[in-house]
Amino acid sequence: MAQHTFGRTHFFLTFHADGRALQDSADRLLSSFEALGPEGGFLNTQKARDVLVKTGLEKEQLRMIWNLSDIDRDGLFDHDEYVVAMFLCDAVIQKGRPIPAELPASVVPPSKREILNARKPGGF
Repeated sequence: MAQHTFGRTHFFLTFHADGRALQDSADRLLSSFEALGPEGGFLNTQKARDVLVKTGLEKEQLRMIWNLSDIDRDGLFDHDEYVVAMFLCDAVIQKGRPIPAELPASVVPPSKREILNARKPGGF
């Protein structure tokens, strides 16, 4: 399984409508997530913040990535949210892509789709 290193990533996957890129990222990042010592399946705010800061991105970029990645807005990262955060960091670092105003559907983990759909006008 490939390890993620911050600032110089081993991979960058483009967005695919079918979600394969997100799943590939999730598989590749599982060991690095586990190495950070999640408690009850979550990285606390400080650990998640430290991971993001190590990417070398600017404070405003990190704030935007945090806001997009903490999908359930609980201040913690579960594995899916960690994957989204690292995926977005890689997009900025490796490809120079702008941070989107909202998550593309292809980057929303299946486990979080219902949460985002509920926030949309007319969502339940």
